[in-house]
Amino acid sequence: MGRSFILAVGVNAYRSADIPNLNWAVADATAFHDAAIRGREGSSVRSRLLVEDDATTANVRESLGGWLAEAGPDDNVMAFFAGHGAREMRLDGHPTAGPEAYLLPSDVDIDRLYSTGISLTHELPIARARIGAGNVTLIFDCCHAGGGVGFANGVRSRGIDGPIFRRRQALTNAQLNVAVSLPGGGRQDIGDGVAILMACGQHQQALESDNLGHGIFTHHLLRALDQRPSGAPDAVPLGVAYAQVVQAVLADTQGRQLPVLEGRMADQQLFVGGSKRS
Repeated sequence: MGRSFILAVGVNAYRSADIPNLNWAVADATAFHDAAIRGREGSSVRSRLLVEDDATTANVRESLGGWLAEAGPDDNVMAFFAGHGAREMRLDGHPTAGPEAYLLPSDVDIDRLYSTGISLTHELPIARARIGAGNVTLIFDCCHAGGGVGFANGVRSRGIDGPIFRRRQALTNAQLNVAVSLPGGGRQDIGDGVAILMACGQHQQALESDNLGHGIFTHHLLRALDQRPSGAPDAVPLGVAYAQVVQAVLADTQGRQLPVLEGRMADQQLFVGGSKRS
């Protein structure tokens, strides 16, 4: 096994007053980062944690397409994002065209998503092409539906719609593009050894909970990683972790949120640190 490159990004407080703040995205990113490096030798892991004012568009973009590009074929990469996602339409696009998906860094302008956000529709394949690692897992605890909706009992969603999308919602029933889709709705081929784990499916909301102190998806992902027995290997089969997380998230949200795993995977692994009990 080569080195592990760990990127964790979390945003609670947005500079724009038009974007509702979150409570637990920074806790998610920090906890995931710590779980990924816990107990591992310094030479075997390189990590970068970007939260709040450090989680700017420029820093996130450089980390994805620049810093992670230092990983070699024998290395593995895990990139984690917790914060708001957004969906938006092209200003000059056809009214029935599918929306584009974005991650929202801390300095994003909701009225200028193309230039200030991170486009999953267009930028993700480019960033992936720059990463030479043979084992890549991208994890997103955000959604691309809704508008920062709050619920009872300290629960809120991690998605917001752009202004063009909101204006066109009344005119069309456009389907949401997943993170690896093409603008017209087809699928991107992002290569072997790449997995994308998302907190929820299309038209669902990724929820965070004040009671849990985390995003519901991240809370259960961390539990799956921490519940390994003492002396367990650093690599956790992604399919095993996913199966555990799906059942727990569905139970916690009464079926409202179903995590999604995509990609062409061959024995995909999550390379993480030791159990808390080790």
